[in-house]
Amino acid sequence: MRELLVFAVLLIGVSQSIVGAEPVAGPEAVEVKVSVGTADGQHRFVPSELAFERGKYYKLLLHNPGKEDHYFTSEALSTHVFTRKVEVLDAAGNTIAEVHGGVNDLELKPGATVAWYFYPMTKGENLRLYCHKEGHEAGGMTGTISITGALRFAK
Repeated sequence: MRELLVFAVLLIGVSQSIVGAEPVAGPEAVEVKVSVGTADGQHRFVPSELAFERGKYYKLLLHNPGKEDHYFTSEALSTHVFTRKVEVLDAAGNTIAEVHGGVNDLELKPGATVAWYFYPMTKGENLRLYCHKEGHEAGGMTGTISITGALRFAK
């Protein structure tokens, strides 16, 4: 009985310290910028080859500078990463919406910017990247993604 009372007191003390504690800041994200289409209307990703290292934390900043919709599609990437969140940003860079969970593709309207935060978890070479809007992939809007390195987490 006495052990149960001691355990209860410890549990209450620990829970109060957790509730009152300030949030711990996570690692700083490595920012990678990708243009989804170009301002002059070309159907391409800039850059079209992306490389990530396992165990690092990334902020993939996607922006559509063009005048038509484009997709950033990579079913394979979503199976190789742990997505922390996706933020939809307004013109000033402020977050206006967050998406949590698995991501297979993102549609970006003209002028749109999206930030995808993730940890690469498993290795992958030549993962397919493309825009599935009609005619865009055939027009050159393709790329590859590679994930390399040992699984370690940055401090």
